[in-house]
Amino acid sequence: MAETRRPRSPTQELIARVLRIVRAAPDAASEMLELMFLVSQIEALTTVDREYRDARRVISRLRHPLWEMGPADREQLLAAAEVIRKACNLKEKDIPVTPIADLGERERIERHLVAALGQDFDAAQIARVTGAVAAALQH
Repeated sequence: MAETRRPRSPTQELIARVLRIVRAAPDAASEMLELMFLVSQIEALTTVDREYRDARRVISRLRHPLWEMGPADREQLLAAAEVIRKACNLKEKDIPVTPIADLGERERIERHLVAALGQDFDAAQIARVTGAVAAALQH
């Protein structure tokens, strides 16, 4: 008698899809691990990140990957992005074209940097670090 399978949570579904991609495209493993880290942050921060900025960033990155891939792999990423979008109840217009294109992201980064480095760096130095962090997140 076959076992009945419990429905997967959105996170379990995403992990299964990511593992299939990593098996099919081992060169993408480090980027996929980074995405999984961001996904875990989404789960940990849903009570703090009420605007789902991290979720929107992950969805955008899944839709615009940093590496080349075949159509089947691309479809897997798009499906994973859709799972996250539905789990967070986000509308299509909420998803940024690029991972940090959502309004206020640079200011959010700068606030965190000021809190972490404000005593060691002046405003001009913080602005340069913010620019570097924003550029790194963009790619």
